[in-house]
Amino acid sequence: MSHQEVNSNVHDPKFREAKQPQGGSSVAVADLFRLDGRTIIVTGAAGFMGTTLTAAILESGADVVCLDVMSSPKQEEWESIEAAAKKYSKHVSYVQCDQRSDDSVKAAFDKIVPSLRYPIRGLAACAGVSDNGPATEFPSQSFTRLLDINVTGTFRVAQRVAKETIKENVTASLVLVASMSGYVSNRGVDTAGYNSSKAAVHQLARSLAAEWGSRVGIPLIRVNSLSPGYIRTAATAEALQKPGMETQWVGDNMLYRLSTPDEFRAPVLFLLGDGSSFMTGSDLRVDGGHCSW
Repeated sequence: MSHQEVNSNVHDPKFREAKQPQGGSSVAVADLFRLDGRTIIVTGAAGFMGTTLTAAILESGADVVCLDVMSSPKQEEWESIEAAAKKYSKHVSYVQCDQRSDDSVKAAFDKIVPSLRYPIRGLAACAGVSDNGPATEFPSQSFTRLLDINVTGTFRVAQRVAKETIKENVTASLVLVASMSGYVSNRGVDTAGYNSSKAAVHQLARSLAAEWGSRVGIPLIRVNSLSPGYIRTAATAEALQKPGMETQWVGDNMLYRLSTPDEFRAPVLFLLGDGSSFMTGSDLRVDGGHCSW
């Protein structure tokens, strides 16, 4: 189907009706962030962002399937996730998945799907890595690895989620975690590969949104990206030990501080839920004003 053919379909009343979001103005304000009756996939679920978002999604009413390359989650963190699921009467499961592998992604979904209470209707794609080093010395294999995990791996999971939603004939919302580094270079660190991969995630989200938001014969699948700024976690602690780095990173933000993982709960819930029903192909930048100077 050509781009012109896709655009021409918007004049077809049947097309317009098929692409209307469920609920519309009838959705109560209190329910705009609710995710009841849905299963949400979270990748990179063993990481700081993934763990925080999993708990928030459970609280918002969805069942969650956690995917991560680690064979098992950290016990203390997983106990807190299970406690949240019990508190809100939701289901949560953890499945090992290496998104660099087609076979691993297929095996994970083959295991997941038969046991679901609700259809898959969302994705929070948090899995990603960041390697740094001078571009003159940075191994090309490491550059390729960054792209395979951060871009191709994100595509592999998004593709499978889309196939499941089409099979079940349900609408969905996908959130691909990119970075403000997809817009700018980071002062004080050499991250050409990482920055390039996150710029590619922005374009991946836009391209998938264009295809899955306007194709006749499939349910509406919205795709947006989220671009966090600097986050204070154990993963960034090492970089912040470099003399002057914390002062620089803090000073680069208009809010003059670093973020914490919990500050991305509301943005992701907004993108996953009905409150963002007219939003697709967009990037939500949550960077403390870093890119607005």
